[in-house]
Formats: sequence, structure tokens, C-alpha cells
Amino acid sequence: MLFEYRYIDGKGKKKRGLIDALHLDEAKEKLLSQKTLLISLNKASPKKKNSNRLKKEALITFTTQLAGLLQAGMPLYESLLSLEEQYRQDSFHSVLLTLCEQIKGGSSLSDALNKFPDSFNRIYCSMVAAGESVGALDVTLDKLATLLAKQNKLKKQIITALIYPTLLFGFSMVVIFLMLTFVIPSLEALFEDRDVNRFTKAVMVFSNFLTHKWMYYTPLTAASLATLYFSLTSEKGKRWLQRQLLRLPILKTLIIQTAIARFSRTMSTLLQGGVSLIQALQISRKVMQSPIFEEIIEKAEANIIAGSLLSTELKKSPLIPSLVPRMLAIGEEGGNASQMLQKIADMYEDDIEKSLTRITALAQPVILVFMGGVVGLIMIAVLLPLTDVSAFL
Repeated sequence: MLFEYRYIDGKGKKKRGLIDALHLDEAKEKLLSQKTLLISLNKASPKKKNSNRLKKEALITFTTQLAGLLQAGMPLYESLLSLEEQYRQDSFHSVLLTLCEQIKGGSSLSDALNKFPDSFNRIYCSMVAAGESVGALDVTLDKLATLLAKQNKLKKQIITALIYPTLLFGFSMVVIFLMLTFVIPSLEALFEDRDVNRFTKAVMVFSNFLTHKWMYYTPLTAASLATLYFSLTSEKGKRWLQRQLLRLPILKTLIIQTAIARFSRTMSTLLQGGVSLIQALQISRKVMQSPIFEEIIEKAEANIIAGSLLSTELKKSPLIPSLVPRMLAIGEEGGNASQMLQKIADMYEDDIEKSLTRITALAQPVILVFMGGVVGLIMIAVLLPLTDVSAFL
């Protein structure tokens, strides 16, 4: 059972923690043996078990350190105990403490990790289980640390590349909104009771709508955005959105490169870690984060079970670049498919970086031209009537 406790740390601050024990008295004894100054101790709710999960950076550090301790010859329990003492003040300490208790009680590491799915996903647990089965847990954890670092780096590259265009677009929309709701209304007095051209009148009507009818369009816009969000996050919506994005040349290239890089890197690591081909396929397709590409791999699984090769199945899809099945076929013939998948991942990760640079470089002028065009049209709408001097006489 998991118990939540409040305590006062060495600096006199009140903190919370979680501890694993068979009953309340055992939890109290464990905490007292650790010289913890308790304030309260209660049974934790089911949601608390994964509330203090290991996040990406912490998971990479933990995996790297555990692999290093095991490679140095330290037993698993002592390695975990050493890390538990090191991270005693961190939010995820309760997870490490539970792992120590489980290992001490005779559980395998993979079984203990399975109790924390929010911290250790299916890839992690499957690789650890495979490493334990062949007696190479230290090597497996080292490969896992590399995989997690690569995945994290790829994710950061994509996010970093999208930050500036997103901020620039957001700023553009704010500027345009402020012009329509503050600048144009302040100039309306100039054109009061005057005949103006249709374009200027249309801009003023739209400005008046934004300024005075916000109580109508605000909830409608919020409801529309919420509906759009829930529609696009559903399985059907994700498929539709990705089909539309795959029609755009530059984005199509980036989506394909990202899916293949994730799939190849994960497959390579799983196969090197001792996971069977079918199980590796089932896990790796989920990492692609693309319903369309997941479907391609899912269809391939059935034929591979029947005796086909992965390279043969990938060749059937028009979305998979021909270079991928060609390189994979060479690896399968030479008996080193995992190494070839690793080379494919390296190659496409480099290509992703180039594609992101290209998209960022292209997005900036497009957004600026859009912003300049809209602002220019608004200014023209204001300036056109002013050129007709006779209208003010």
C-alpha cells in the first residue's frame, strides 16, 4: 500500500512524500527509522501513486546513473538505494523508495517499474525485462538512456523550431486586433456623416463588430476552438488532420522524417536490447505518434508473422521513402538489421534538423508578409477617404 505523509525537513520546511508499506504501522516504522519528523501519515489515494512521476530529464539522469552503478559492479538493490538517498528531497523520491522496497521484497526490476506507468512507459519496461532475461541489465539501461536522450533532443528541436514562428504569428494577430479595436474606432469621427468607399466602410463595420459585439463572438469563438480541439484530438480527427498536412510538400517531408526517425531509433534499441521483432514492432509504432504510419506498421506485422520481411512490407507503402526499405533489406541480409535501423535513424534525425531550419526560415517572411499585407490594407482603408479632399469641404 502507498501512504502519503507530511514532514518537516532539515531546513524546517513542511513537505509531502509517499512511502510504500504493507500497513500504517510499518510505514510509520520506516519513516521513524529514517529519522523523519512526521506531521501526519495517511493512506494515499490511487491517483497519488503516479502523481510524483519522473519527468523526461529526471528519467534520463536516473537511467544513466543506474546504468553506471550497475556497470561498476554494484548490485541492483544497492544501486537503487544509493539513488534513493541521493534524491530524497526530490518530488519523485517516493517512486525510487517503492522500487527499493519491491526489489528488496524479491520482485524483478521490470515488475517494479510496471507499477509506475506514468514514469516508465512500455518501451522502458519491455527493454528492462529483456535485459533481465539475458543478464545484461546494465547494457540495456545504457541503451535506454541513449534512446531517451535522442528522443528528448528530437522533441526539443521541433519545439524550438516552432516557438519563433508561433510567437511571431501571435504578435501579428495581436497587432491587427489592436488596430481594428483601438486605432480604427478613434478615426471614425473623421468620416462621420461622410460618404466613404465600400472597402473603408467594410473595414469600419468589421471594426465596430469587434469593438461592440464582443459578448457575441467571444463565447462563439471559444466554443468553436474547443470543438475544433476535441475533434482534432480524436482518432478520426488526427487521421484527417494528418492527411491534410501530408498534402503540403514541406510539412509532408517533416512528418515522414520524424515518424521514420522515431520508429527506426526505437526499433534499433529494442532489437539490440533483446526484444523480439513482433513485440518491438508493436511498441515502436506507438512512438511514431502518427495514426497513418501506425496503420502501415500494423498491417506489416501480420505479414511478418506469416514469414515476410520488414523491408518487403515497408516497400509496399508510398509514404515510406524507397531508401528506407533498401537500407533495411541490406541489414536483414547481413543479419544486422538493428544496426542498419540505427543508421537510418541517424540519417533522418540530421534531415529533420535541416527541414526544421528550412521551415523556420520560410515561415518568418510568410508571416511578416501576411502581417504587413493586413496592416497595409487597414491603412489603405483609412487613407483612401482622406485623399478625397472635397468630401471634407
